Amino acid sequence: MKRALAFFAALTAAGTTFVGVAHAQSDFYIRSQYSNGTFTGFHEILTKPKEGYYQAQYCDRTFWVSSNTVIWTEEEAAAGRNLVVEENVGSSRTPVCTDYTSFATLESLGLKKKEIEQIRRQAEPLDMQSSRIRIIRDAFKQFK
Repeated sequence: MKRALAFFAALTAAGTTFVGVAHAQSDFYIRSQYSNGTFTGFHEILTKPKEGYYQAQYCDRTFWVSSNTVIWTEEEAAAGRNLVVEENVGSSRTPVCTDYTSFATLESLGLKKKEIEQIRRQAEPLDMQSSRIRIIRDAFKQFK
């Protein structure tokens, strides 16, 4: 009986150790919310390089982001939403960067002008890529 009890105690301790390791891993997200705190959306950002992702700085920390994430943050900020980089560990969220005015832009990623134009063109809805409304919209951009 003592051996069985010792075995189950050791098994429980080992299981707890592995669960602790699994929960210690962090995920990072850029979260968007209205000024009243209502959640609107999020994008995951990476702490390690990945093909197709670009190095970006958020409050003096280095992350890797997709161009879609950068365009999304630009659009969210332009719409007046609050953006915050959060670290998620288990079910807890900790703000890492709340200065969304210094968030990465396509221009800050070190891309060439033609690459930026191509990425922005690809991000536009299909019906806006060559319509008269797009031309009118572009003409009024200077009035923002």
